[in-house]
Amino acid sequence: MAFFTENDMIEYFPDLHEYGIQDFSNMIAKTDEDIIRLLRIEWWPTIPGRNRQDRMDSTKLKDSQLTRSAVYYCLQKYVLPKLTMWAVEGDSFQTQIVFYKNAFDEEFDQAKRSLFYDFDDDGQFEDSEQVIQPAQRLVR
Repeated sequence: MAFFTENDMIEYFPDLHEYGIQDFSNMIAKTDEDIIRLLRIEWWPTIPGRNRQDRMDSTKLKDSQLTRSAVYYCLQKYVLPKLTMWAVEGDSFQTQIVFYKNAFDEEFDQAKRSLFYDFDDDGQFEDSEQVIQPAQRLVR
């Protein structure tokens, strides 16, 4: 299972192959692991009706709903840091890291609000299996 492919990355970062990195498979695998870990920490505990002992099964997630988040995460966490020179005055890659980090935070927050999870493990994602979480707001 992978939330995204190298082709998905090219869609968001067209000149990806112009910087000398030939193999992205390790970065894609690390990103998938990180996204699953974040979901286990931030999303899974908020699911109503689940037992505390239940563990999230990442194979029951609808992969395509997290593609954009995963691409943004991979770019800011694994790809662009390999390209920057980490100069004190910054460079275009450092600027892009900040951009993709902010884009990831926003997109991931939105994605967590309505994720599909195949609770009955039938391979189909029904409307009843969409976990919709209301936006957080302060009530006084």
